[in-house]
Amino acid sequence: MCQYRAVGHPIAFAVTEGLLEKGARKLGIDSLDIRRINFIPDDAYPTKGASGIIFESLSHQKSLEKLMSMIDYESIKTERDTLRKDGVYRGIGFASMIELTNPGPMMYGIGGAHISSQDGAQVRLDSAGSIIVHTSITEQGQGTDTIIAQIAATAFGTSIDKVRVVTGDTDNVPTGGGTWGSRGAGIGGEAVLLAAKQLRTNVVELAGELLQADATSLDIVDSVIVDKKTGTERMPLTEVAFIGYFRSDLIPKTFQPELMATKHYLPREYNIAFTNGIQASYVEVDPETGLVKLLNHWVVEDCGTVINPLLVDEQVRGGVIQGLGGALMEECVYDNAGNMTNANMADYLVPMANEMPDIEVGHIETPTMDSELGAKGAGEAGTAGAPAAVMNAINDALSPFDVRINHQPITPQRILKALDKY
Repeated sequence: MCQYRAVGHPIAFAVTEGLLEKGARKLGIDSLDIRRINFIPDDAYPTKGASGIIFESLSHQKSLEKLMSMIDYESIKTERDTLRKDGVYRGIGFASMIELTNPGPMMYGIGGAHISSQDGAQVRLDSAGSIIVHTSITEQGQGTDTIIAQIAATAFGTSIDKVRVVTGDTDNVPTGGGTWGSRGAGIGGEAVLLAAKQLRTNVVELAGELLQADATSLDIVDSVIVDKKTGTERMPLTEVAFIGYFRSDLIPKTFQPELMATKHYLPREYNIAFTNGIQASYVEVDPETGLVKLLNHWVVEDCGTVINPLLVDEQVRGGVIQGLGGALMEECVYDNAGNMTNANMADYLVPMANEMPDIEVGHIETPTMDSELGAKGAGEAGTAGAPAAVMNAINDALSPFDVRINHQPITPQRILKALDKY
């Protein structure tokens, strides 16, 4: 089944996806139809993979249909076939994939590795009515600080500008595994959600004591204690914080205010929360020079609950560009003496903005039920799927010459060599 073969290293994935499309052509079946035949139906989950891994819930069918709504597949095929008559060789390739995220305790702990599968969060109300979040995950450029602030603000009942996020210093943040394995939002974010909700309960209980009201009848909305049923404002959060820190004489002696909450989270039901998606790449190959022109690229990604659409889209785009760079350009070159000849950024090729195509991103949301937030990872999936999609597109463009390329990077030299022109 294609979805089983799609788990693993991007290069191995690209080769196996290429074999899938090669088989489809031999059978005279459209490459999308052979995927439809092999997909596990979206309503057949949870189920086990060939290796015994449990898949909680995937959306291969919905993702493919979403992709079809984003591209005019029949028009692209017609354009491709028409241009070939004029000596212009274009191709379209697809890659349907799975990416593991939110690795649980079985991932490394079973092997004795000292890598924590849980993450922690500490959320505190300060004396001015803002909240401070200490989290064990870290910002690596993917927008972690922003989504942590969003989660905390929403769960507690305040605005994002009243949230300060502290990360990185292991002397000052709760115990956790940190940012790796596409687990920042799914595991670290869940810990923040739980801690912020607990702090909300603690603060509402304090407000109930001050207002001589049942705490269950109160809520926090936009940094104000309100009546849950009517929405009537009862007390600003700044006043609750001030009294909690500086006027304990106004608090009943039998009540101890707790203006800090610490929670940890790790997945329990499923060891891995798999994401899935599908990508398509449209390219043009010049058989005289071996140059590949990237015309367009489409991605449908299912990373569970989307917390911040803009951040997810740009993570996916960044991952796709990294994958395209690996597929087409990035290679360590050595001379006969074993010296690396492209060991600097002047000689080592990486993708640049003017070489990359437009990347259109769409989403399906299948939240994991292993957490309240329902988030899975997003960033690595773009990297995993892009090499297979572009390799299939290049081989589709070269199909009139009856050649195939399975070695990455697919450089002009390798294309010309396959065409016996180098």
